[in-house]
Parts: sequence; structure tokens; C-alpha cells
Amino acid sequence: MDYYNVNDIQKITGEGQGKCYEIIRELNKAFKSKYPESVSIQGKIPKWFFQETMRNKKEVYKEELEEL
Repeated sequence: MDYYNVNDIQKITGEGQGKCYEIIRELNKAFKSKYPESVSIQGKIPKWFFQETMRNKKEVYKEELEEL
């Protein structure tokens, strides 16, 4: 399984290191909640989960804009 680390998340989001660690922590909580039998790695997030989560957030944001 491929993972994103904090440097990858910084490049993708343009956020600072502290904020990117916060993003990874929150995503790892969501990952662990959705897949309790899985093992999460501190400071890393599976690429597929990050991409799926960000795609869903982008679609929700797009829908909110269309409603305006």
C-alpha cells in the first residue's frame, strides 16, 4: 500500500507542516473509524483514502456552490 507523508500533503495542499500533520491525524481517525481492523501508521495516510476523502470534500463543496 502506498502512503502520503507530511511532505506530500504539504505539496498537495500548500499548507504548513503543522497543519498537514493535523490533516493526517484527522484522516487517520476517520480511517480507523471506517476500517477498525486496519493498522494506521503515525504520520502517514494511505494515498487511496486521502484521494477518496478529498474527492468527496470537493464534490460537496461544488454542490454547495451550485446551490448559491
